[in-house]
Order: sequence, then C-alpha cells, then structure tokens
Amino acid sequence: MILKTLFGIVLALCMTFIFKIVMFLDYHKTLWNHRPGKCHIVKGIDHGSEDMQTTTSGLTFITSGINGELFGPVFQEHYKKQKARGRIMLFNMEKPKDGVKELKIIGNNFNYDDFFPHGISVLEDRGKVLLFIVVHRTKEDTVEKFEFLEKTLELKHLKTYTGTLVHLLNDVAATGPDTFYTTNFGYYRDYKAHFLEIMLGLRFGNVLYFDGQDFIIVSEPTFLANGIALSKYGRIVYINSSEGKKMMMYKREANNKLTKVNEIELDTFPDNPVVDPQTGDVLQGCHPIGFKAMQHLNNPIDPGASQVLMVHMDKSGANVTGVTELFSDDLELYGSSVATLYKNRMLIGTVCHKMMYCEVNILG
Repeated sequence: MILKTLFGIVLALCMTFIFKIVMFLDYHKTLWNHRPGKCHIVKGIDHGSEDMQTTTSGLTFITSGINGELFGPVFQEHYKKQKARGRIMLFNMEKPKDGVKELKIIGNNFNYDDFFPHGISVLEDRGKVLLFIVVHRTKEDTVEKFEFLEKTLELKHLKTYTGTLVHLLNDVAATGPDTFYTTNFGYYRDYKAHFLEIMLGLRFGNVLYFDGQDFIIVSEPTFLANGIALSKYGRIVYINSSEGKKMMMYKREANNKLTKVNEIELDTFPDNPVVDPQTGDVLQGCHPIGFKAMQHLNNPIDPGASQVLMVHMDKSGANVTGVTELFSDDLELYGSSVATLYKNRMLIGTVCHKMMYCEVNILG
C-alpha cells in the first residue's frame, strides 16, 4: 500500500513537471499570422539583426552576425558554411527604399577577427551619435564604444569596456557618454555550461552599471537578464527575463542601483525592449512559441516564430496600461528579437534570420 502511494505521488509530481514544461515551451499554443500593414523582407541581412535602435532623425543602427561560445555546434557549423560575420548595419527610416548599408569600422586598435555584436544602445550627445555595443569575443565579452561619422558612413572605435564582473553580456543601455547599464545574461560563456545553468534555473545573471571608472552590480541575482532599456525620461529601467516570460520595471536610485517596482507577465518570451520616444510605450520583440525558438537557435534553418508587442505605459513609466500585438508571423520571419518604430514605420529584427520592414496602420 505504501509503495503504491509513493508511486502515485511520484507519478503525479512527474506529470505536473511535464505539464509545466509543455505549457512553458508553448506546445499548446496556436500562432495566428497578422501584420500591421504592408511588410517586406529587407535585402542585405540574412544572418540576424539581433538588436537595433533609432535616432531622432530616423537613422537605425543594427547589430548583425551574432555568434559566440554560448551557441551550440550545429549553429557554429551553419555560421561557418554561410561565411557569416559580425557587422553593424544602417537603415534610414526617412528613406526606406534605400535599404540597408554596412558601416565600416575604423580605429587602429580595433579587432575584427572575433567581432560578434549583440546588444546595442545609441546615445545622441551634443551633436554626436555614440554607439555602445555588446560584443562576444573569443576570450571575453566586452562593450565597445563608437562614434558615427555620417559623412563617410563609418564608425570610429573609441573605447573597450570589460572587467572582472563581466561574464556573459546580452544588452546595454547608455546613460551618458561614458556610463551605461548592461545585463549579465548568465555566468558561463561555454555552450554546455550555459545550457546547464538554464536547465537548473540558476540565478547567476544580474545588471551591471559602468560609472565611468568601473563596473558595479546594481541588481539582485536574476535568471537570464536579457534586453534592457531606459524609460522615456530615464527614471525607470526595463529589463526582460525569460523566467516567467516577464518584463520588469526598476527604479533608478541616486547611486544608479536598481529597485524593482513592478513586473508584467507577457505569455511570450520577450527579448529586447525598445522605448518609443514619442509615447514612452515599449516595443517588445518576442518569441511566442518557446520550443520553436529553441529549435531555431540550435539550428537556424529550422523555422521559428515572431511576434511584436507594444506595451503601453503610463506617464510614470512604471505601470502598464495595455498591450497591443502589432505583428505575428511564422512564414517569412523567424526568431524576432527586437522592433523599432518611427513615424508609423517599423523594423523587426531577428537573432539569426532576416529583417522585416512594415508600415504600421493600426496605431492611433
């Protein structure tokens, strides 16, 4: 009798665990494809447009060709066969028909050999456009700082940031010409160790702040701290975490440390948040079907799914007033990671696939 009871308990626990995994990875979900207006794939990007940010004049800077030790052997082999490489691209929202252009990086000390860009933050400072970019290099992760030279379409490399607290970086949010927040996605950079870290649900991630001198830890330990962005007025910091499919809101304290004030579950895997400078609302590039995202990121030729949400915020930037789905697709665009909006024109980026341009006709 006791053995039967124990067996029943174990079976119930196993079934509960399996049910949670099935629900978490979205095996139960159906994706309905829809678009906010006319959309088309932008030629010239085939190996990802993982993160992007748009200036007040409509210039959109895009990271392409993400790679690193955190990706598995199938991904690496695909990357080599396709002869993909890390690039920074430019798309002018004012002239969408011009398409996308690659920016040349100049600087005597810049190393192109293992340049695999990930997150990006653009800062307009006293007439200059500065780019802060997370880069996965062979031996370490770094944040690289550039100045955009518009006349020659070049990026001038200015500085490299790294330190003992830097482990596996994901995204960056500039707060000044030499200060920024960045997310530690986890501790281990190796694919197998990183996968084990995820499976065990270890809270080895966090948020770092570079104060002009060094990195400091400014958040509690976090599971998979992903994309990061500042609110319209810079008082709130938005951070995405795959745990619970959450977007989290943190208040910036006087010492730049972060205090969580709110969070929202989105029933999708949010990747990179981008704040609309006009409304303060947050565009979220999302992975709506978890198991498809895992398959696609393991092998880029496997189909993934894409989704873009507009998370509407109140004036404080800390409270959500509603959520609008702008885009949903698993036919042409796989693995959406980010979206940016400018004058009802939207770009949607992916981790390792293509990039899409859309006219947005459904927002007031």
